[in-house]
Amino acid sequence: MLSPYTVLDLSDDRGEMASMILGDLGANVVKVEPPYGSSSRRMGPFLEDAPEPENSLQFFAFNRNKRGVTLDVTTKAGRAALLRLAEKADFVIESAGPGEMAKLGLGFDAFEKANPSIIYVAISAFGQDGPQADYAASDLTLAAMGGPMSVQGNPERAPVRLSVPQAWLHASSEAAVAALTAHALMIQTGQGQFVDVSAQTSMIATMLHARLAHAIQGSDMERAGSVLQAGAIELPLVHECADGYVVLIPTGATMTGMVPWMVEDGIVPEEWIEGEDWATYDRRFLQQQPVVYALEDVFDAIRRYVLLHTKAEMLDRGLRDNVTIAPINTVEDLTKFHQLEERGYWLMAPLPDGTDTAVAGILAQLSETPLDVKRWAPKLGQHNHEILIEMLGMSEAQAIEGGATVPQE
Repeated sequence: MLSPYTVLDLSDDRGEMASMILGDLGANVVKVEPPYGSSSRRMGPFLEDAPEPENSLQFFAFNRNKRGVTLDVTTKAGRAALLRLAEKADFVIESAGPGEMAKLGLGFDAFEKANPSIIYVAISAFGQDGPQADYAASDLTLAAMGGPMSVQGNPERAPVRLSVPQAWLHASSEAAVAALTAHALMIQTGQGQFVDVSAQTSMIATMLHARLAHAIQGSDMERAGSVLQAGAIELPLVHECADGYVVLIPTGATMTGMVPWMVEDGIVPEEWIEGEDWATYDRRFLQQQPVVYALEDVFDAIRRYVLLHTKAEMLDRGLRDNVTIAPINTVEDLTKFHQLEERGYWLMAPLPDGTDTAVAGILAQLSETPLDVKRWAPKLGQHNHEILIEMLGMSEAQAIEGGATVPQE
């Protein structure tokens, strides 16, 4: 799909997924690292039996479909080699921080001079300029300042973020989309484009409809933990089951499907099936109209029923009978999720320690232009010879001077 295009990836863990997405879409991605390797190579978790600097699962996970070279861009030779690569590239992605690349003589102006049609994507915490541009940032602060923490967690306790770091992954995803959008504009205008991606801004999208709440209802949404505030009524959303938790709301469709299940398991008597107009139950109790079975009794029945069944059982039964039930999955649960298995989502990857394992697959399955993994994460400097010497025509001495300390195939 993107096979005609070349991407220079100068980023670290804050942007590596952006170039991986483009690589998964078929682009020729060249991962440019300093001679001592990207900082993401020093991020855990680590494989115990793999040699450094190839033992980082963080690096392995986000650097497939890339070739790798080393250049020391703090040297004149390294900068010159990088700009020669830019002449043959279509995209540059970096995450060095506001103005850091420009200080090295490698900002957008330098790349545009080398290649007037280049798409230069800069990923940073708060954008390249503005009052917060130079603020320090972490996944926690970006989740807080981006907004999603304002609607996450119990109201009587401190707000929370998602347990698995997400901010830079969202920024990388936005960067990949922005890069392609800028490229479409470049095709129309013939001019290179500078793309400024803020991780904080990227996090705003994760708030979903909470972003629009004030404009629609005149007030912001407030975090309510595992409770849905419906007017004066509080509805519990999260229910404990036999092996974890599921989310369900007693809507008409949900109750129409679940009451027969509860009768079958002996949770409620059979007269519950015909004893209430379940299709309109939620509308009536929300409007404080008469209902046959009190909301407290309904939730007690749901609680007792759900405790008897696993997350998988609840989901499968819900899918079968068109009842909306969402399991709260752990990462381990997702690796066993039968839909992903049946769709062939997981891929087998050869790890640097010599073992094979299942890893996350390609973002889409396309029939006309199938996507695949052509190569896994490169070893440090693995393609120095192929790219710097064979493609650019540099001598081995020139490559070493530029920081290609391990010129090998």
